Amino acid sequence: MVIISRENLQEFDAGPILTSFKEIPPGDHSLTPFELAYFDDLATTLVVDPLLGFITHKMHKRKRYLKHLEGDRAREIARNFVQMGDVRATLQDYLAIPSVQTFLTGYPLNKRREFRDHVLRFLQMFSVKSGFSIEKCARYSQEGNVGARLIATRAWRKGEKLSRLCGVISAMTEKEEDTFLLPGVNDFSVMYSTRKQCAQLWLGPGAYINHDCNPTCHWVPAGKSAVIEASRDIEAGDEITIYYGEGFFGEENERCECVTCERRGTGAFMGADENRDTLSGASVELDSDKLRRVTRYGLRERRGSSLSS
Repeated sequence: MVIISRENLQEFDAGPILTSFKEIPPGDHSLTPFELAYFDDLATTLVVDPLLGFITHKMHKRKRYLKHLEGDRAREIARNFVQMGDVRATLQDYLAIPSVQTFLTGYPLNKRREFRDHVLRFLQMFSVKSGFSIEKCARYSQEGNVGARLIATRAWRKGEKLSRLCGVISAMTEKEEDTFLLPGVNDFSVMYSTRKQCAQLWLGPGAYINHDCNPTCHWVPAGKSAVIEASRDIEAGDEITIYYGEGFFGEENERCECVTCERRGTGAFMGADENRDTLSGASVELDSDKLRRVTRYGLRERRGSSLSS
């Protein structure tokens, strides 16, 4: 057991945060883009990074979200959840970490509960009930061949919704775009809604879904969140993928490195001399919302140093 000193830490009452929560959080939320970004950064630091073994992309470029021993403790908590599946105990343990308490002290109770819900969304990726999981992926050169992918852990039939897998949306004003987004740094999960005529920040577990030219799934937007639906029958072990768009990876996706392109001998597998040296982003439409993704492979890229196992 990792022991963390609580000296000089203001008394923190986690009780109200732990009352009346649902294992599958509601899709609705009141988070601003800035709040969602901070919550996502800390939630992935607590849940995802310790189990994958590397630091995934963060919206805010900070050197460290947890102190060294706290990182060890977060890894211990995450591993305990995988083994035991006790949601309440896991939340309680995360909320006992001093840096988490310090972070939440600046937010009112309703926002603290929304942070709790965001952590719950990521815990679903490691729950035996979810029907999917996350694992390392070495396929994509744009991630330095160190990334992640989502894998089905049971069969899903066409039209079936993966209810425990979601993306979380927060609309951005032009001013927020200008002051918050840094090209190539934290614009990895931003989409543009042609219906709402605004940029939207898309985070949560769904931001780990990779592209494939013959995708297994598609997004179904639902207010301030979106769920994933099977586009065809999926078997256990299949990757959960969506289609980013026709020209997302250059003209006619000439730089695409997906499994389907490898099998067909197209995209990046057609020969280096037939492809351009640059990779350009393009649009992708997601159902009625017609959202255009502004990212490259996987809505997250690896950033930072490797973590110890």
